[in-house]
Amino acid sequence: MVSTIPGGSILTGILDVIAQSLLLPVMILLIIFIIFSIIEIGSILAEYTGRKNITGEEKEEILKKIAECNNKDEICQVIANTKLYKHDKELLNTIATLDTEKYDKNTREILARNLLETQESNMIKSLAKVDIVAKVGSGCGLLGTIIPMGPGLAALGVGDMITLTTNLTTAFNTTTAGLAAGTICFVIAKIRRNWYNQDISMLYDFAECILEAI
Repeated sequence: MVSTIPGGSILTGILDVIAQSLLLPVMILLIIFIIFSIIEIGSILAEYTGRKNITGEEKEEILKKIAECNNKDEICQVIANTKLYKHDKELLNTIATLDTEKYDKNTREILARNLLETQESNMIKSLAKVDIVAKVGSGCGLLGTIIPMGPGLAALGVGDMITLTTNLTTAFNTTTAGLAAGTICFVIAKIRRNWYNQDISMLYDFAECILEAI
């Protein structure tokens, strides 16, 4: 004898309506994620081709030149002649031109650290969207897989193979889209994070050398 929970059919019906109503938003999100991933592929390729790498030898040479400088103007000139990005040069110039009469060494170090931490925070924020898609994309793919399986199994029970096939196709397509978007964005985020970590580490080294020179 099959026992039933009082009101169970009502709760099951409500959950079924909720689950099925989520399918359309999930599919829309997956389409947006795929488009976003394609755009990000083009973006990272453009960033790679325009990226200005500074080798270990070049970095060492810049540090030596900064250490040999006698005043702020010379330091700014050395920075201007590097392959650093414009915003990185502006940051280091700001540190180099801190008023030595108004601020003592400890204060200048604190101000420089705040500037560098702000730059680091901006870099991390630029990865936020990619990180979200990398994490949420796979979850949406899983939702898009599970939601159609309910009606598909119900259709199998009554021998409706057309409905079963349609729901299985939807399930597999959403899984593919979610995993593709999530994987692409995960790889892009990983590459960019490595680049930005190298950049911020280099800026910290240059800033420390500048503070010692002035």
